[in-house]
Amino acid sequence: MWPIRKSPFGRGEDAIEHMVALLSKEAESVGAPLSESDQEILASEATPARPVPEELEARTTRLIEQMVEKEKTSDAERDPKGFVPSMEWAGDQDYPNIVALTAEAIRSRRARVGPPQGHGRAWLKNLIVNGLLFAFLMVLIVVIVGAVFHLK
Repeated sequence: MWPIRKSPFGRGEDAIEHMVALLSKEAESVGAPLSESDQEILASEATPARPVPEELEARTTRLIEQMVEKEKTSDAERDPKGFVPSMEWAGDQDYPNIVALTAEAIRSRRARVGPPQGHGRAWLKNLIVNGLLFAFLMVLIVVIVGAVFHLK
């Protein structure tokens, strides 16, 4: 059973607006600020009838990938109001464009880079389980080959 977690956002705070503000701040630091209409598009609900313009999608996807990478390499991922953790709360009521673009950026990055590698106990457990499976298969093959030769 998963523990019930409380949102880090207060009553007057909106996770969607927070994500858009973080992305806008990143865009300004790169030198390509988002316009008010771009921010409105990102905050609006994702629908096939109103897709995100290709230019905005390409630009924000690059920015999102940079932000995700920064959070992965720093302790910002532990921040409950960081960009990626905010995605959980931003997609609560609707499915805004910024959440859809972030999810797609994470999926495409994972497809390029591969799944995350285990560390510490998880890595050791994975190694032991894979080793035991390999040993079991080898013993099974030896038993089958031995039985085949014993019957002849």
